[in-house]
This record gives sequence, C-alpha cells and structure tokens, in this order.
Amino acid sequence: MKAEKLIPVALIGTVMLGLIALELRHHFKYGHFFPLGLHADVTDFRGDIGPGPSIFFDAHLTNFGLYPREIERCEFVSDANTHEVSVAYRVERFEDGTHSWRTVVDIGQDFCRPRPVAIIRARLVRKWLWPGQTLSTGSRVMDESDIVAGNTMRFVIEGNGRQFPTGRFAIVEVYSH
Repeated sequence: MKAEKLIPVALIGTVMLGLIALELRHHFKYGHFFPLGLHADVTDFRGDIGPGPSIFFDAHLTNFGLYPREIERCEFVSDANTHEVSVAYRVERFEDGTHSWRTVVDIGQDFCRPRPVAIIRARLVRKWLWPGQTLSTGSRVMDESDIVAGNTMRFVIEGNGRQFPTGRFAIVEVYSH
C-alpha cells in the first residue's frame, strides 16, 4: 500500500481507537456509555467540613461532540476571591409511590447572583464548550433535610433552555453534623 493511502487509514484507526478507549474509560467510571454530544455525570467524594465527614457531590456537563456548543454559565468571584464558573442545576429525588422525580434543591433561579458568604460578583455569560471540555456545578454537600439513606437521586443541569440529567445514584449513608 502506498504511503498516501496508508496515512489516512492510520489516522482514522488512531481516532477510532481513541474514541473506544474514551468510551471504555467512561463506562468503567460511571457504568454507562456516553452519547455523542453534551452529557451530564455526577461524582462523589468524602470530605471534612466540620464535626465529621461529609459526602460531596459534583455534577458536570461534558461536550463529547465533534463541535463546540455555546452554553450559558455563571462566571463569579467567590468569597475566597477566586474566579470560578458554574452552571445552573437542580437535585431530584425519585419517588417510589408515583414513579416520578421530585425536586428537592433548585439552584436554577438564582444561581448567578451575589450572596453573602459565597459569591462577591457574578455575571451570566454564554461561551463555547469545546469538545472534551467540562463544566461543573461545583461541589455540593447534601443536607439531611434533602435526603436520607436509601434515596435514589439525580442532578439535572440546566443550560440554554435544555435539561441534562445525570444518571441516578443511590444515597448509601448520610452524615449528621
């Protein structure tokens, strides 16, 4: 095979192997494959912010598409004087009796407004989310009034009039402070 024909075949093969590796990594980490385009996921981790450990949740929107997408986000200066970015979201709990989702936390209405002990300055902007780039809701500790152990929850990220739900996740334990 001539070099002119071998280079495009090698390039396509490399891109395909990269996509397969990315899909497998995502499946291993989150338990599902991602679709082409915008996709939301949630991660959790333990932290200590007071009299005992807490579980933090962080939902994020990633562009797994081939093209950039314009997404509405909040650029703000925190009370620690750091520049940060966040997206609107809500947290929902699955109600077994009605087989529907009920909102328990809704940050969508005023997520980009200054407030004491959190945000000094804020502005709502629309910017490109490039392929492979991720936007986060920021880490959130669930309050005991929001959840109890055994609840099935999900985040729903809101942007540009669209909703991007994460996969459902179960609350294993809740720490009280």
